[in-house]
Amino acid sequence: MSVALAGRRWVVVLMAGLPALFPPVASPAERPLAIRNARLLPVSGPPIPRGVIVVRGDRIDAVGAQAPIPDGAEVLEGEGLTVCPGFFDAFTAIGLVEIAQVPATNDLEEPADPITPQLRAADAYFLDSEVIPVVRAAGTTVLLSAPGPGNVISGQGALMRTAGETLEEAAVRPVAALHVNLGEPPKASHGGRGRSPMTRMGTAALVRQAFHQAQAYLARPEPRPRDLKLEPLAEAIQGRLPVVARAERRSDILVALDLAREFGWRLILAGGSDAALLAEELAEQGVPVLIAVDQQPDSLETSGARYENAARLRRAGVKVAFQSNEVTLARNLVPNVGLAVAHGLPEAEALRALTLSPAEIFGVADRLGSLEAGKEATFVLTRGDPLQVRSRVVGVVIRGRRFAPRSYQTDLCERYIAPRKAGIPCQAR
Repeated sequence: MSVALAGRRWVVVLMAGLPALFPPVASPAERPLAIRNARLLPVSGPPIPRGVIVVRGDRIDAVGAQAPIPDGAEVLEGEGLTVCPGFFDAFTAIGLVEIAQVPATNDLEEPADPITPQLRAADAYFLDSEVIPVVRAAGTTVLLSAPGPGNVISGQGALMRTAGETLEEAAVRPVAALHVNLGEPPKASHGGRGRSPMTRMGTAALVRQAFHQAQAYLARPEPRPRDLKLEPLAEAIQGRLPVVARAERRSDILVALDLAREFGWRLILAGGSDAALLAEELAEQGVPVLIAVDQQPDSLETSGARYENAARLRRAGVKVAFQSNEVTLARNLVPNVGLAVAHGLPEAEALRALTLSPAEIFGVADRLGSLEAGKEATFVLTRGDPLQVRSRVVGVVIRGRRFAPRSYQTDLCERYIAPRKAGIPCQAR
């Protein structure tokens, strides 16, 4: 790396990567940062082959082919780099599970009751999870940490950044959605213990019963006594809290659509192996789908899973976002999106489904999801196209803080593998 003084600006020319410029932990720069001559993918507008992005504090100050660089700015020469918004993982258990088989690190579900809307993922979110730097190194900057699928109504998911020393710093929305689970998981979790629900009928009945109780709660005159179990259901009825319904097979998706109409939910479908069969209905009702593109047809529920489902949904006008539905394997989110591209989803649509679309779905597009002046300075720098599996993430910026693509995995690689395997880079992707 070489450094030269040009006028009143320090220009950093990268010779081999970004570790010096992107230390593992950093604060927002005191002076503006400008990245110039990089390929910019704003998502909200056309690509800029050679552009400038200027960061001031935790915000994007300017983006464009000829964006002015402020005097005194730190200038990064971005030749050969691509800059795009940070990636969303729209459904994970990161922060709630560290080691699945170790109970002390597993806070995914509260199995004593099938109806637990009062639970908040943010209250259990593990800020020091070793998985967070792993997915950040792969370009994920925002994730939905969701309670598990075993309860009928499992709680409230949290939309979290993959950086932050406190919950307040990390949370985009500590309460982002209410989670309802249809299909097999609630039956397996509770029916196996000889209690309801044992059938899909039982699951739907429990959902209706809970929401009818919430309707009665809303009908009470003010001031109402607080009821932590009914309040989130009431917010969903009022349209203030979206409902993420996990449903895979066609019949379960139809039940979710019926429940949404009955109770006025702002419905988001998660999973949706059969969603492409109902693409027109989903588009008509404006229901987005959080799709796990690598879902295999490995059960009766998921027998309709196909790599081309994302493309089929988009052609019908359904908004889609991608989820890993994973913890340790969530680092594979972006490479797996290539499966959807290979099966008909245009690359620009795939990038949108990783960035701006999930921001719109969860109501944070005013802050995140695209490279625009005034939005959070949260983006990824790659050497190569960001959706290509052989491309490298070389830097991550989250609210103006800079991070090298490092984790315990890269540290182990450098210590034990690289010395024995000359020429193999230690990287997350």
